[in-house]
Amino acid sequence: MKNNNSQNVTTSDSIIGSDSLVMSRKSFLRLTAGVAVTAAVGTSLTGCGAAEGRQLTFSTIDEVLSELDLMEANVDTVIMDQPYSLYKALTHMAQSLEYSMTGYPKLDSPVVRSVKKIGFLAFKSQGYMTHDLAAPVPDAPAISDEGPLDAAFLRLRNACNDFQVHTGALHPHFSYGVLNRDDWELAHSFHCANHFSKLTYSNAATNY
Repeated sequence: MKNNNSQNVTTSDSIIGSDSLVMSRKSFLRLTAGVAVTAAVGTSLTGCGAAEGRQLTFSTIDEVLSELDLMEANVDTVIMDQPYSLYKALTHMAQSLEYSMTGYPKLDSPVVRSVKKIGFLAFKSQGYMTHDLAAPVPDAPAISDEGPLDAAFLRLRNACNDFQVHTGALHPHFSYGVLNRDDWELAHSFHCANHFSKLTYSNAATNY
């Protein structure tokens, strides 16, 4: 027995549903690709949440270092607006920089990386990224919530400096896969800017 309410007819050029709506194959594939990217990288591609915080946009490691200097000079006024403590956030960012030079403990599957690479290209196009600020680097050693801040500042600064002078091959990103050097600098800069945007200073003059 045919059920007319569920009947679909597919032609070489279109997909026709029982409600008589017609969708071209190209539109259908574009739609499903968009759904796949959104599922893989989350709603951050839309810029949702970008209106909160200081909305820092970095494209170089030098900008990361400049903000780090400002932060260290005003550390007693820092107000965290993210799941991580300042110590944990600084150490997490340092981990990411270090692993780009030494290799990440665990990579996403090739399929996931290929989809999330599209996400990175979207971040690159918009000039910033947003991501889950409580997400650790997969299989990296757990970071304590609290620890010596001077050591955390030094570790991130050293990681930035090491990346800038690194001349060897860079390892694949655990989610984005293989990146060239310029894209790696963008990825690190975007990552740090997103974390730094979610902290402010009680001294309003240092917020920008």
